[in-house]
Amino acid sequence: MDFLSSLLFSLCVAYGIGCNVEPVAPPVVVPPPPVEEDPEYGTLLRDGCSKEYPGIKWFLYADGEGGTYTEKDRYSTECGYSKTLTLSLEQEVGDRFTPVMVDVNYVNNRGEDEPWGMADASTSLGYAERVDRDTVFIWGDGLVGGGVFTLGREEIQFRMKPEPTCDVSNGIDCQGYRQRTNESMIYYGEDDGFVVTWELAVLIYTRGDNVEIISDATESQWQKWGERVEQYNLVYEQSGVHIRYKLVELKLATFSSLPDLQKLRRHLDVDILLGHGTSYSGTCGVARVTTFFREGYPPASLSKCDIYTDLHELGHSVGLAHGPENQAYEAVGYIFPEFGHGWNDICGAYDDLMSYGYEDKFHSNETLYCSDIFSRDTGQVAGSRQWSDTAYSLNRVRYEVALIHDENKYEEQGEDEVLQYIIVGPERIGIEVID
Repeated sequence: MDFLSSLLFSLCVAYGIGCNVEPVAPPVVVPPPPVEEDPEYGTLLRDGCSKEYPGIKWFLYADGEGGTYTEKDRYSTECGYSKTLTLSLEQEVGDRFTPVMVDVNYVNNRGEDEPWGMADASTSLGYAERVDRDTVFIWGDGLVGGGVFTLGREEIQFRMKPEPTCDVSNGIDCQGYRQRTNESMIYYGEDDGFVVTWELAVLIYTRGDNVEIISDATESQWQKWGERVEQYNLVYEQSGVHIRYKLVELKLATFSSLPDLQKLRRHLDVDILLGHGTSYSGTCGVARVTTFFREGYPPASLSKCDIYTDLHELGHSVGLAHGPENQAYEAVGYIFPEFGHGWNDICGAYDDLMSYGYEDKFHSNETLYCSDIFSRDTGQVAGSRQWSDTAYSLNRVRYEVALIHDENKYEEQGEDEVLQYIIVGPERIGIEVID
C-alpha cells in the first residue's frame, strides 16, 4: 500500500473521514517478454515444391544470424522429377561391316539430356559400341539371326544377316567383269564408300641364322613406322582406295625369303604382312600373290626401298599385277584381268604405282580425274576399267582381306573354356612376283 492510501485509511479509522474512498490498488508490474535466441545455422525452417518448375524442391534454412538462406534439389522425385529412357532403331539389320544403329533417348521431365554409359549395356549378338551422345552401333560377329540390345532396364530387338556378295558364274562376276577366281566376295554395290581397316604387321629384317621373331621394336621405330604408314594411307585416300592400314605389330625378326615370312605369319594376328629391309638379290621387293583369302593366312611381301615399293608389293600380295604394257614382267590382274594391274602415263607423266614408270605415285581410278589427285589439271580421267583401275580392284577385295584376322569373330566357349582342335588344310601354291 502506498503512502496516500495508508493516510486515508488512518483518517477513516480515527475520525471517520474519507471512509467512502476506496483504497487504490497497487499497479501491476508486467515483466518484459523473454528474448528468443536465433536458430542455429542450418536449421530447416520450412520446405516445399516449386510451383513453376516441376521436379524442384526448395528448402529454407536459418543462417544463425537472424537471416535465412535457401537450397534447391533439382532432382526431387517427391516434387515430380522423372527420367525416361527410350531405345529406337535407326537401322534394324546389320552385319560385320554394316552396323545396327540404336538411337538412345534419355531425358528427364524437363526435356534435358541425362548422362548414361555403356557399363549398363549388353548385347546378345555381336558387339556394341557407343559412337556419339545418342547412338550405339552394334556390329556383327559372324553369327546371324535375332539379337537383343539391353541398356539399363530397356531392351530392343535387332537382326544380323550375312554380308551381300557378288557371285561369280563361268568366270564373270555380278557386274559383268572377268574374275579369275570363283570366290564370291563381299559386295555392297558400286557406290559403296565404306572405309575398312587392314591390320598390318611389319617385320624389320635382322641378321640371324634362324627364322624367328626376335623382339618388339623400339619406341623410335614405332614412331618412324607410324609416320610411314600414314603416308600409305594418304596415297590410298588420294587415289580413292577405301582402305586404311593400321600398324598393330612391329617386330625385329630374322628371315630372308617369302617362305620364311609365311612361317612367321602364324604368330601374327593381322590381315596383311610386310617384311622390310631385305629382298631377293637385285630387287627392291618381292611378293607372294594371294587370290583366295582365308582367315589366319595374311598375304606376305618383302620390300627394302621407299613407300611406293611397299605399296607396290602389298598390292601384288592381294592380286594386283604390273600390267600388259609394263616395261618388264608384263602381266594382267591376277583376280581382275581387265583392270587389276598398272599402266604407264595415265595422268601425264604419272603412272599407276603397280607399273615400272618413273612417276608411279598413285592407284588408277576410273571414278576420279587426274586433277582430283594431282594439282595439274590435264582434263584426263585417272583410269579405266577397260585397261587399268587398281583402286577398284583393291576396293573389291577389301572386305575379304579385312576378315583374314577377324578380331570380332564369335568364338563359342564352354564353361571350362576347353581348347578346340584346329584343322589345318593344305596351303595353296601361290605366285611369286619378283620386282
